[in-house]
Amino acid sequence: MTTALWLLLYGGALAWLAPPVLRRMTSQGISPQLGVAAWLATVAATLLAWLAALLMVIGATTDSVLKGNVVTLCLELFGFSEHTPIAGRVGSIALIGVATLTAGLVALRIGRCLSRLRARSHDHARAARIIGKPTAHPDVVVVEADRPAAYCVVGRPNAIIVTSAAIESLDQTQLKAVLAHENAHIAGRHHHILMVLRALAATLPRIPLFATARHSVADLLEMCADDTAARRVGTRPLLAGLSALAGHPAVPDGLAAAGTAVVARAERLVTPTRWYVQWAHRICLTSVITGMLTTPALIQVLCHH
Repeated sequence: MTTALWLLLYGGALAWLAPPVLRRMTSQGISPQLGVAAWLATVAATLLAWLAALLMVIGATTDSVLKGNVVTLCLELFGFSEHTPIAGRVGSIALIGVATLTAGLVALRIGRCLSRLRARSHDHARAARIIGKPTAHPDVVVVEADRPAAYCVVGRPNAIIVTSAAIESLDQTQLKAVLAHENAHIAGRHHHILMVLRALAATLPRIPLFATARHSVADLLEMCADDTAARRVGTRPLLAGLSALAGHPAVPDGLAAAGTAVVARAERLVTPTRWYVQWAHRICLTSVITGMLTTPALIQVLCHH
C-alpha cells in the first residue's frame, strides 16, 4: 500500500507540476518531435502511475477480505516508524467498490468521447467527399468556399480538403507545400494523438496536464508537419502558403496548415536553431522522458528496500 500511495503522489505531481515546465521546454519547437514525446510520456506516466496504484489498492484490499487481514500503510518514508491500519473487512469491500466504480466510469467516459470524436471526423471526411470535387492528388478534394483554407480529417478513407479560394490564392509550389504539410499529419497519425488528448481533457478537465497537453501538442504537431513539408518542398513555398492561408479560424475536426501559432511557426522556419542548441535540447528532453518513465520503478525499489 505504501507503493500505491507514492505512485498516486507521483502521478499527482506530474499532473499539476509538470505542465509549466514542459511548456517552457517545448514551446519554441526546437525539437518538436521530442517535445511531443515528452508530453505523451508525461501523460502516459501519470495514467500508468494512477492505474498501477489503483490495481495495488484493489489487490491489497481483496487479499485482506479473503484472508481476513487488516490492510496497513507503512509510513516510514514519511518519517513514521509504525504501520497504520486503514481498512477492516467492510472498509476493504467498500474501498474495492469505490475504486473499481471510479475507474470504470472514467474509462467509459473517455471511450465515449473518443468514439464521438472519431465518428464526427469520419462524417466530416465523408461529407467533404460528397460535396467536394476530386482532384489528381490522392485523397484531396476541393470544396467551394470564399475563404482560403486547407485541412485534413481522418476517415475511411482520409480526406484533405482545400477550398476553391485557396486554389486561387496559392501557386503550384505553394499548394504542393501545403498538401505536403497535410499529408505529414495523416502519415504521422497526428489526429489520433489529438483525439486521445482531447478525450482526456474533456473527461478530466480539472487536471492541468491534460488540458495543457491538448493545446501544446497540437502546436508541436503543426511544427512537425512544417518540418516535413519544408524538407520535401522548401521553406519559402511553405511560408508563402501559410501566409496566404493565415487569419482564418481552424476547423474543429481537422488539422489545418494555418490553424495555430502561424507567426511563431513562421519565425521558427525563418531562423532555424543552431545545431549545438538542438542537440543540447534533445539530450535534456531525452533525460526528462527517461526520468519520468523510470521513476515508478525506483519508487517500487525504495518502498521494498
